[in-house]
This record gives sequence, C-alpha cells and structure tokens, in this order.
Amino acid sequence: MIKIILVGFWACLTTLAAGYAMSHLREAGAKPQVAAAASARETKKTKEINVPKIRDGVVKGYVVAALSYVVDPAALKKSPIAPDAFVVDEAFRYIYDDNAIDFDHLETFDLNKMRSALIKNVNARLGAEVVVDMGIQEFTFLSAAQAKQRL
Repeated sequence: MIKIILVGFWACLTTLAAGYAMSHLREAGAKPQVAAAASARETKKTKEINVPKIRDGVVKGYVVAALSYVVDPAALKKSPIAPDAFVVDEAFRYIYDDNAIDFDHLETFDLNKMRSALIKNVNARLGAEVVVDMGIQEFTFLSAAQAKQRL
C-alpha cells in the first residue's frame, strides 16, 4: 500500500516539475523576441489634416486624413530632422495634387499607392530609410456644405 502511495506521489511530483519547467522555458524564450521587436520599431501618429479639394475654381470639400507611421529608431537617431513634419507635408501634397480622387466613391481611391509614395518621398527628403511603414487611420471627404455645418 505504501508503494502505491509513493508511486502516485512521485508521478504527481514529476508532472508538476515538468509543467513548471516547460512554462519557464517558454517564458524565457518569448521575452527576448518581444523585447527585440519592441525596440526595433517605434510607432508615431500625425495630427488630423484637412486638405481642400478645388475644382473649377471652387472649393468642393475637404479630405480629412490621419496617418500613423513606423520609424526605425537607429535611423531616426542619425537623421538630423524628425520625420513628423515631412510626413504631414508629403500627405498634404499628395492628396492636394491628386485629381483622380472621386469624391462620391472614396473606396476606389488607391490607398496602398498613396502609402508607398509617402514612404518613398519622406525617406528621400530625409536622406535615409527612417520611415519603415505607414498606416492610414482616417481618410474621409467632407463636402463644403458639411464643413460649414460643423463650424
């Protein structure tokens, strides 16, 4: 009878030890990857920008956009200028100059093309690969009448 109790106790003890060891190994292996990924990139957000769209000499409305972008901290430290102002400026220029925007069907606008052009132009102006990725948080159109109602 004592042998059965000792074998049961031994089985429980080894199961608990193996479970603890596996959870400890998984936790130890996951921490460096998360820490490395977190330190490798940094996310920043722009303020909301309002870009007027003019057709036939009349303001038809405003494109409202908010962007977020991912920077490489190592390249950011080497850059003499922060990319914030350049991201906003390039987004404003791109949206203002693009006459292909269909106000009634914004879903047809190619956001991926805009995103890649913004990354390329900002990095060219900074002279380094500072901006790694970009996300579009908001992209809407307000007609002139809607904008007046908001005031």
